[in-house]
Order: sequence, then C-alpha cells, then structure tokens
Amino acid sequence: MRESRGSRADQSANAEVLREGLNRLDAALVPGATVVWDATSLSPHQRSLVHAVAHRRDALLTHAVAWVDADELTARNARRSHPVPPDVLASQLRRFVPPYPGQAHRTWYIGTSGTVEDRT
Repeated sequence: MRESRGSRADQSANAEVLREGLNRLDAALVPGATVVWDATSLSPHQRSLVHAVAHRRDALLTHAVAWVDADELTARNARRSHPVPPDVLASQLRRFVPPYPGQAHRTWYIGTSGTVEDRT
C-alpha cells in the first residue's frame, strides 16, 4: 500500500496506510473467505487492531508466527529484495512481544524450515 502511494519506504503516512489496510480487511472478511494480514505486528497493541476487525466479522483468527533466531533473521533479511535497515531490524527485535496461545483461535509457529513446527 505504501508503494501505491509513491514509495514503499515512506513511513510518513503510517496511520493512513493502517486505516486503509483495516478497511480492506473488513471488506474482505465475508463469510467463507480466507484472508491473510501480512504485516509486521510486533506487539499485542498492533495485533489488537486486526483482532477487532476479525472479531466484528466473527472470523477464525490464526496467528502464523515466523520463529527463527536472530542470526537466521539477519541472514534472511540480507537476501530480501528490500532489506530492512540493520538498526530498524535490531529495534524490531527488541520490541517484539510474540503472540501467545489464547490470543487467537489458533497459533502456528513457523520455524527455520518454513513449515509449521508447533501449534496451539
């Protein structure tokens, strides 16, 4: 969505981008639909906004948590076509609060293999 506004790196309109994303999520959550919210949601507060839309729509909520160690994360980031700057990545790692069982209907922990290695 940022790219459609001119630059994927532009963080100046985060509130508007989030609002647009939540509106799109709300519109997409029709009965029988499968919708994926793919965003860096580091904290329970950030996830709560998505949860509120899902709850309003009576949607099954699954957290898919990519769970790899910091070295693997850094290596994967370096291979991305648009890597996150190292200082930003370090800040994200410090602020990350993982979702815990019970905060969604189910939680999948995706390991280094890229498969679901644990679930609750």
